[in-house]
Amino acid sequence: MLPSSAFRGIASALATAAALLVSAGAHAQALTLKFDELSGPSGTLAAGVQLQHSSNSHFVVSGAGYLVEPVPAGKFLAYYGLSNQSETLSLAPGTSGTFALLSLDLAGMLGGGGGTVTDQLSIQITGTKLYGGMVSTSQPLALTPGRFTHYDSSYFAGFTGLTSVQFSGIGFNYARYVGVDNIALTISPVPEPETYALLLAGLSLVVLAKRRERRI
Repeated sequence: MLPSSAFRGIASALATAAALLVSAGAHAQALTLKFDELSGPSGTLAAGVQLQHSSNSHFVVSGAGYLVEPVPAGKFLAYYGLSNQSETLSLAPGTSGTFALLSLDLAGMLGGGGGTVTDQLSIQITGTKLYGGMVSTSQPLALTPGRFTHYDSSYFAGFTGLTSVQFSGIGFNYARYVGVDNIALTISPVPEPETYALLLAGLSLVVLAKRRERRI
């Protein structure tokens, strides 16, 4: 059986690792991405978030020129939303962290602005997780052209631990543009590998000690 001093060392190591993990979670940053300060879609977003476009058909625009009343205050991002086009939000290279998608506002539009209720547009949103795996939602993200619809966390269950999230169209759509605004995220730092290694080593020693104790 291990001496009490060894157990105290193990307990100390486990407590240190656990404290580091808790500390990492405590510094999560809540963020709502808006486009009001951008003159174009290539501008820098807050907190190291970057936006990648699969085509040149994207722009930052004021709602008054493209949406029917009521329009949102400020600007929003509009992009070509057919199935072969996509927009991807991710953390900038070198950023040690993941994010959760909490909510956002989406609208369907025609190229010339506005739209009618017969011009339906469906959106698929897919998140890529840090340690592999993906999560996706496509229902019921059917947009009303010309009007923003708020989609909250009930639509994005499981969209946590992400390194990126992609917006793309589904099938053939007449309302070819999508407006997106007020993207609510929580960004969390990822603990260093050494922290996980310390925690795993401590747990392994505890298991080994228990096994030796049973043999005595």
